[in-house]
Amino acid sequence: MKSMKFFKLRHLTVVCPECETVFATFELARTPPVDKNTPIEADLHRILPDPELRAALLATCPNCLHTWWLSSFSEHYFLPQVVPDTPPLEPSKKFAHAVQTGRKNNVHFLDRAVLALNGYWCSREEGLTGEKFLKLARTEMAAALKDTSWVGNRGRYNYLMAEILRLLGEFAEADQYYQKVDRNSRLPRELTEKMRSFAQGGNKAPVRLPPHIVEEIFVPKSAVSA
Repeated sequence: MKSMKFFKLRHLTVVCPECETVFATFELARTPPVDKNTPIEADLHRILPDPELRAALLATCPNCLHTWWLSSFSEHYFLPQVVPDTPPLEPSKKFAHAVQTGRKNNVHFLDRAVLALNGYWCSREEGLTGEKFLKLARTEMAAALKDTSWVGNRGRYNYLMAEILRLLGEFAEADQYYQKVDRNSRLPRELTEKMRSFAQGGNKAPVRLPPHIVEEIFVPKSAVSA
């Protein structure tokens, strides 16, 4: 795993889009590019060396607790040292607040499912199981996949749903979703078949992707050939 020195957090000042409070937070300003040896698990998330890095993808207003992706907050010219700080939340709890914000603002189930998954990954980076976030992700993802109105890579989200269910130990249900993963998912068939076999064998453990699968999914061909 790459050391923290390859990542960079930046202190900055932002404006809450909900109540216009100006406050200081951190931004994940530098992340090393993915290569075949980058630690990535079968649910397609990159393992980060510190939960604060993932938490820095979000911002939480100290006034109204509006929590969403940092990119939705406008940067302000005040110095971070002269404005209130973001609340001192445990990293994964920021994702719980973000799901609540999403529900309050009637954001789509799929966006909330992605936030819940990030909460699970952040919990794991904290050394916790993250099972509550997994169950939340299952609820939101199931609702998203039932909604036929959105256009996107449903094959890949079917795969993610299968992984959520496998990690929860719901193996029969996971198997049904692995079977829905199609060519449009742009995932190697080898991966889907391997993870389906794990579900059929009752394996609910997190699984690290081998380098050749990481390379096939995440590394651009131009980078491989360079």
